Amino acid sequence: MNEQQQTRAGARVKTSSSTGTRTRVRAHALLPDRHSWIDIGFTLVLAAVALSALGSSFTGATYLVVGMLGALLAVVVTHLTRAAGWPIISAVVICVVLFFLLGGPLCLRSLGDGALFPSASTLARVADQAVFGWKDLLTTLPPVDGDGPLLVLPWLAGLLAGLVGLGLAHLPVRRAWLAAVLPVVGMTLALSGAILLGVRHPQSLLLQGSVFAGLALAWLAIRARRASAAVQGGTTSYVRGVGAVAMLALAAGIAFPVSGVLAGADAERAVARNWVEPPFDIGRYPSPLAGFRRYVNPKGQANGANVYDKTLLEVEGDLPANTRVRFATMDRYDGMVWGASDNALPGPADDSFQRVSSTIDNPVADPADGGRATEVTITLGEGWSGVWLPTVGALQSMRFETADARAKAEVFRYNLATSTAVVPSGLQPGDRYTFTEIQPDDVLTPETVGSDELTSLPPSASFIQAPTEKWTEGAGTDPMDRVLAAAEHLRSQGKYSDGVGRTEKIYVGGHSVWRLSDEFVNAPQIVGNDEQYAATMALIANDIGVPARVVLGAVVPEGGVVTGSDVSAWVELRAADGSWRTLPTEAFMSLTPPAEQIPETNTPMSGTVIPPPNPIPPPSDAGEQSDADLKERKASKKDAAEDEGLVAGLPSWIGVVLTYVGGPLLLLALLLGAIVGIKAWRRHRRRSADSASARFVGAWRELVDHARDLGQVVPLGPTVTRREQSVGIVSGQAGALARRADSFVFGPSVPVESAAATYWESVDAERRAMSQEVGTWQRLRAAISLRSLRRGRSAPATDPAGADHRDEASTGEPATGRLARLRSLADWRSRRTPD
Repeated sequence: MNEQQQTRAGARVKTSSSTGTRTRVRAHALLPDRHSWIDIGFTLVLAAVALSALGSSFTGATYLVVGMLGALLAVVVTHLTRAAGWPIISAVVICVVLFFLLGGPLCLRSLGDGALFPSASTLARVADQAVFGWKDLLTTLPPVDGDGPLLVLPWLAGLLAGLVGLGLAHLPVRRAWLAAVLPVVGMTLALSGAILLGVRHPQSLLLQGSVFAGLALAWLAIRARRASAAVQGGTTSYVRGVGAVAMLALAAGIAFPVSGVLAGADAERAVARNWVEPPFDIGRYPSPLAGFRRYVNPKGQANGANVYDKTLLEVEGDLPANTRVRFATMDRYDGMVWGASDNALPGPADDSFQRVSSTIDNPVADPADGGRATEVTITLGEGWSGVWLPTVGALQSMRFETADARAKAEVFRYNLATSTAVVPSGLQPGDRYTFTEIQPDDVLTPETVGSDELTSLPPSASFIQAPTEKWTEGAGTDPMDRVLAAAEHLRSQGKYSDGVGRTEKIYVGGHSVWRLSDEFVNAPQIVGNDEQYAATMALIANDIGVPARVVLGAVVPEGGVVTGSDVSAWVELRAADGSWRTLPTEAFMSLTPPAEQIPETNTPMSGTVIPPPNPIPPPSDAGEQSDADLKERKASKKDAAEDEGLVAGLPSWIGVVLTYVGGPLLLLALLLGAIVGIKAWRRHRRRSADSASARFVGAWRELVDHARDLGQVVPLGPTVTRREQSVGIVSGQAGALARRADSFVFGPSVPVESAAATYWESVDAERRAMSQEVGTWQRLRAAISLRSLRRGRSAPATDPAGADHRDEASTGEPATGRLARLRSLADWRSRRTPD
């Protein structure tokens, strides 16, 4: 390599004052060279393409900005640590510190952290999202709010992408093909991880597939050509370069259509959402239908749980007449109660309670189908409590407006298939929220065709089969006609009672198998209220073959004030087109009270049968939010205890810094101190070697290692002599010290210890002189550099800049003869005195 090529490669030439020899020394090691700029550029571009896979999971573009900021910081840290000669673990430690320090202001800025350092609760929240955020993302209906706490995931993904991409690009490996492939494989894994956390239908398959493949192949080709540059002689063929680019473009263009053909038009992307079950169990909450009697008229009887005349909610919005507000939908019967469930529908469907953001991608009702989006505001009244959130229609967005709005939004769950909403942390009177909704077409008409999807009854509900056959004998074979015939029989033959009057207390509440069989359909007189009628009607429809479910709610009266007296239960039937149609309460329930003279056979035979108790409101610690609250309260108490232990007058953030930043910094200081200690131990071992010859050898190696730590290129290998090494050392006395060491090591007599001590003093003086010629930062970097601790590779024995000419001119002996003589002396000396 000539001087012009050295300069072009980013090196500078320095001339030794004593020998006139020119050697190559790296200049401005902190600035990337041409190859590093290429690797940095490809790493950032591929990271951007990989992060774009999360575009359908987040709203807006904030996630991409935060993720790319993380990738940029990781790239800068990785390059600087590599230039300083630090191990890759140091880049990892620094990125971890940056992740926690900047994670709060960037991702959780809504928490109001305005101090120089984030609070302890913020650091704990960042750590919690880093460990469990993937679960929240996969169990949240996309798209997720682009400014919420889940931004920690793209922030972490960007840091990992930058660290993996550039770290693998600079990883020293012996095989050229492996060095070219490793960073490309790392970025491909980053894209695969983003796709795995994404959605089934990507935002841009062309961007994620073809563009990423083209860029990855181009980077692979550049790195492969760079690794084989020595074999190719460094020549450049523009024709070959243009051909390679054309082939890459053609491959990327063909990849997209071919992949679609091979995978099939109906093939869905394999994502983690397909296999992850939501960690939310709706079955742990009592069925609201079991507590229906709290809404009935108490008729003057004292009952603290009754809310018949209390305000449940106030509805504001331009709603059409007879709009139904839904409290809860119950789609599973277990023999005791109708309750809400996950995955009640057959086949793949969005019928689980999912975490949703402020914007809800609800396919139940599409504005393009003619539906009109309406904004509705609901304020809960004094009679409302529990976890079920009243809603209207199919939700398109949700916004809580109370003081703990963020806490409720983070645990809010919504079932797209049943249009049921729940807040596990509980609701209180005065809670207010606003949502947009679209009214789906749920009117049951004579032309409605029932769904042919088979639904199975629990074995305990087999009692309904005989009454169903009897009540639908003349209705023909059409399932929907049979359902309507059974509904008409219930309405015409049944009576209504809440079990409140003196003569009606025998009509107990509940809708267990005993209550619906012996005391309802098989009793001499069918008597009950909405609870028994709706529960029985849904079982009949399921037995006939039309999927049915029970809904508890109310029809919004004029003025929008809903009280307990407005609450009713109705049945929804699944039509052939997949929609759910409302079978109103008045279609299957009679309002005629029973006769006061009750037949004796209708009297309960056992006094052990009592109405089921009203549903117990869920405890305040239900749900995931309470767990988070508990963690925050513990963290707050811990902060208070730490603040009390500090010296009076010091700011509280000092304790936070010592607790959360001091640990990583202490670890980094221990690693750097270990490097310095290992070098000191090595120097002591060399200085105190057993033989004087070994001390000369150790002193010279100490000088070579110091030059390598300073960034100087020193040839290494079993065939390289000390005089050849002295050419690569930027020092005025390196040549003289090399000849002096050879004279003692290869001399005819064994050197004395005093001569070795004097030689060590000369080497120490030369090391100090070499350090004084560089800046303070380079001296510090040399002290913690790992170059001298790594096993050196073989290097050319001579320097192209004229080292052999210098030795030949000074000794009068050809270089080849001199090398042969020195190696012969080394072999002879090794048999007498060990090196």
